[in-house]
Amino acid sequence: MDCGSHQSGEKRKVSEGFIRRNKIVLLGDSITQMSFSAALSGWGAHLADIYQRRCDVFNRGMSGYNTDWYLRYLETDQGRYDVFDSMTVNGGVNDDGVSDVKLVTIFFGANDASCSKLNPRHHVSIPQFKKNLQKLVSLCRKHYGRKVRIILITPPPVHHDSRLKYQIERYGNKATGKLERTLDLSSEYAAAVEAVATDFLLPCLNVWQLMQDTMPGEGEKWSEYLSDGLHLSSEGNIFLGESLKEMVHEVYPEIAVTACPHTGYTGNSSSKGGLALGSERGVGPWHDQIDHLQAEKSFEATSGTSCPKKRSL
Repeated sequence: MDCGSHQSGEKRKVSEGFIRRNKIVLLGDSITQMSFSAALSGWGAHLADIYQRRCDVFNRGMSGYNTDWYLRYLETDQGRYDVFDSMTVNGGVNDDGVSDVKLVTIFFGANDASCSKLNPRHHVSIPQFKKNLQKLVSLCRKHYGRKVRIILITPPPVHHDSRLKYQIERYGNKATGKLERTLDLSSEYAAAVEAVATDFLLPCLNVWQLMQDTMPGEGEKWSEYLSDGLHLSSEGNIFLGESLKEMVHEVYPEIAVTACPHTGYTGNSSSKGGLALGSERGVGPWHDQIDHLQAEKSFEATSGTSCPKKRSL
C-alpha cells in the first residue's frame, strides 16, 4: 500500500493510520437504557466520563425487554445494524479477531426473572435465560471480533417494601399487593448469569451480591441503591459505575484509564489509557501539549502522513 498518495476522484477510505475512537457497547434492558440519565448519575454516563477522548460509549439498552425479545430484535435488519453492523462499519474486524469495539457489557435478568404466574409476559425460564445469554455472547464475538472483551452483569437485588410502595404510587387502588419480582427470584437469575460467565471464562459483576454486601445489617440499607426497589437510584448508578471501573482495571487493565495523579481526572494530559486503546493519550493533542507559537508541529502526529499501524488488541 502506498501511504503517501490517493487516486484522484477516489473516495477516501478510513485509514488504520488514524486513531479511530474506540467503542464500548452496553447491551441490556431499562437499567441499561436509563444508564445515560443525567438526573440519576447514570452508570453509562459514568463510563463515558472515564473514557472521554478515548472511547465512545454506545447505549443499546431496551426498556422492558427480556433476553427473548432482545434476541428477536437482533434478528431484524434494523436490530442487527443498530447493535452490530453500525459499530464496525468503518474498521470491520481484522484477521486477529479485533475491532474498534473494546468492551461490551451484557446486563439482563431484571425482566426475565419475573414470576411465571404473576407476569408471564416478561418471564423467561432459567434454562432459556442461560441459553439466551450464551447466544448473546456468541453473537458479540461473531460481530465485534472473537477477542472482544465482555463483562456480564447480574440483575440487582429486589427490595420488596420499595416495590410494594411503588405499586401503590403507580396504580393506587388497583395495586395488587403481590410481588411479580422478588429477591429470591433475582438471586436465581444472578446465579444463572454467573454460571454462563464461568462457562465462557468471562468476568461477572454480581451486583446482586455486591450491593447487599456493601450495606449489610438490619434495615436493608442497600435499598438506597434502588429508586423503586428494582431500578437504580443515583447512588446505585454511581456504585455500578465505580464497580465497573474497578473490574476493568482488574480483569482488562489494557483498556483501563488511569486518572491524573494530581486531580483524579481522566480527561487531561496526565491521565493514561491502556495500550489496547491504541494511544495512551487519546485522540488529538491535549491543550497543554500545544505550542501556540508552532501549533502545526503539535498536530503532525494526527496528520495522517504516517503509514498505517496495526490495530491494537
